[in-house]
Amino acid sequence: MALSETLTETSICNMALGRIGGLRIEDSVETDTSTQAIQCRLHYETIRNSLEESYPWRFTSDRATLVVDGTTPDFEWDYQFDLPDDYLAMRSIYEDRFSGENLRNYVLEGDMLLTNEDEMEIRYVKKVTDPTKFDDLFVKLLVLSLADELIGPLAGGDKGIQEKIDRAIANLMPTVRAFSGQQTNTQGQYDLETWNDARYT
Repeated sequence: MALSETLTETSICNMALGRIGGLRIEDSVETDTSTQAIQCRLHYETIRNSLEESYPWRFTSDRATLVVDGTTPDFEWDYQFDLPDDYLAMRSIYEDRFSGENLRNYVLEGDMLLTNEDEMEIRYVKKVTDPTKFDDLFVKLLVLSLADELIGPLAGGDKGIQEKIDRAIANLMPTVRAFSGQQTNTQGQYDLETWNDARYT
C-alpha cells in the first residue's frame, strides 16, 4: 500500500514527535489524552493552514465561478460574491488574457468578494484537510514545522534539537521553491520569500 494511502494526521504528528525524541501517540490524535496529543492538536491545524496558504502547492490549487450574493454592498461597490467554503487565499482573478496583472478591481471582506463586476471567476488556494491529498514535499515541511513548534513544550526547548530542525527546514526550502516554480508556466501571484523561508535563509 502506498504511503499516501495510509497517511493520517496521527502519523504526521508521530513523525514530528520522532524528530524531537517525543513519545508516540498510540491512539488517534483526536481522541488521545496524552500531553503530546494535546500539543499536536493545539498546533497542527494552524501550521497546516499557514503552509497551504503560503505556497502555490499543486494540491491546494482550485478555481471557481463565484455566486453573486443577493445583498448589494452599502456603498462603493455594486456587487458582492460568496467565496468558496474551502477558500484560504486568492491567487488571481481570471480575465481571459495572459497576464499576471489584474485590471478588475475588487476587495475581500470577511467571506465576501466585493467588486463592480457582475461576474467573477477566481483561482484560489483551497483548504485541504485530507492528508492523503498532500504532496510529499508538503508532508516533509509540515512534519518539520510541527516539530519546530513542539520543541518548547515537549523537548524543553532543547537547543541541539532546535538547530537540527532549523537546519532541516533550511535545507528543504530550496527544493520547495524549485518545486513551486515548476507548477505553472504563467506568472504567479506569490513571493516565495515568505513565511519560514525568510527565517531559515
